[in-house]
Amino acid sequence: MTVKASSRQAIVDAAAQLIRASGVQGTSISDLIAASGTSAGAIYHHFPSKNAIVVEVAREAMAWPMAALAEYRDRPASPSDLLSYAMTALTDAPELGDLLIALGAGAATDDDLGQQLRDEVGRLRDSVEETMLAWAMANGVPHGRVQGYSQLLIGLTLGFVSQRRLVSNFDEQSYAAQAVRLMALPQAEG
Repeated sequence: MTVKASSRQAIVDAAAQLIRASGVQGTSISDLIAASGTSAGAIYHHFPSKNAIVVEVAREAMAWPMAALAEYRDRPASPSDLLSYAMTALTDAPELGDLLIALGAGAATDDDLGQQLRDEVGRLRDSVEETMLAWAMANGVPHGRVQGYSQLLIGLTLGFVSQRRLVSNFDEQSYAAQAVRLMALPQAEG
């Protein structure tokens, strides 16, 4: 890794940590300089704005699910399996859920950032949809039965993340089990 690449990654990593802890609005460029051990010059060399850094944080947070979906292109997972994988990942890495909540809050207070983040999440949703349609084709399920399920999967996932942080006595296991059952489809119509 080159010095330039490592300083870029240090900035993104520091931004993710700061956003989880303080939110998008509570994270300043001076905070990023201190947390990343870089300089304003390094930050602006790699990113034209704070919003560009935030979008890169979101892009990196979605990189692992995008990579996992790409692996399923040859043997696509069912909608319920995809949701189960998402719930397990969020249970194993709760910091990702915290980051999603903070990014959502940042998107709500900045229209330009909100549009950029919607574009990133839209790419993930489209990839989920493609995987579900491939699963439907491979299992004799009419496309119409799974169309729109990607939106439901994203909604159930974000609901899981939100309730974990906002609802007292939230039963994660029960929610995940019910959500996975909701996403279950028969493999062929009978």
